[in-house]
Amino acid sequence: MYHRQAIQLIAASAVLTDMSGMKTVAAMRNAALGVLILAGAGLSAGLPGGVPASAQVAAGQDVAAVGETFIAARQALLAKDGRSVLELLSRDSIARVERTRKAALSGDITGLAPSEKFGALGLQRFLKPADLKRMTPAQIVEFGLQNNWLGPNIITQAGMEKVSVRGDRASGTLVVNQRPVMVPADFVREGGNWRVDLTRAMDLTDAIVRGTAMATKRSEDAVVREILDRAIQNQAPR
Repeated sequence: MYHRQAIQLIAASAVLTDMSGMKTVAAMRNAALGVLILAGAGLSAGLPGGVPASAQVAAGQDVAAVGETFIAARQALLAKDGRSVLELLSRDSIARVERTRKAALSGDITGLAPSEKFGALGLQRFLKPADLKRMTPAQIVEFGLQNNWLGPNIITQAGMEKVSVRGDRASGTLVVNQRPVMVPADFVREGGNWRVDLTRAMDLTDAIVRGTAMATKRSEDAVVREILDRAIQNQAPR
């Protein structure tokens, strides 16, 4: 079971960055973000009762803005528009993207978090060194989307419920095919605009890999490589 969970978590963060997005059954956080499919559930600003009406209005506007970012991300994914996908990511998410990409280019994964190692190793497996060096992050995202790294219909089936806003941060429940998934859907306000924030999803992935390594008395790298092997096997045509 932990293989499935880890693959879902990693793929959710990987595909929306320029990591090696692998086929996943139920993941997309910030990931397969898109048309706001509410599946009958209302969006909530997460405010307690008795809050002044003006604050409720402002919070409602923030919830709507978060929903618009979700829609924009999903539309960008459906259009296989890598540049637009990356433009919707938070600064911290982009920083992790860059570490992953540089590690894939150099071949040195020392010091990377497990989710970043997964991305770097995956890029090396799917792309030739010359192509990896030539392609921009946006082109890598587009390559992954064109090759269905997210799995069939994941983007069209992705939705978000129960959005809660706290200051400059927001989160929602990600659903795929109307079923909640464990990948967190987080957003952060930067420069007045809401951006998709992958950091918590990647941190959760890291924790799962580290916990698995401890429980099975293996190295983190061994666990990462096994998950990557399984993801590639699952993606192979049958």
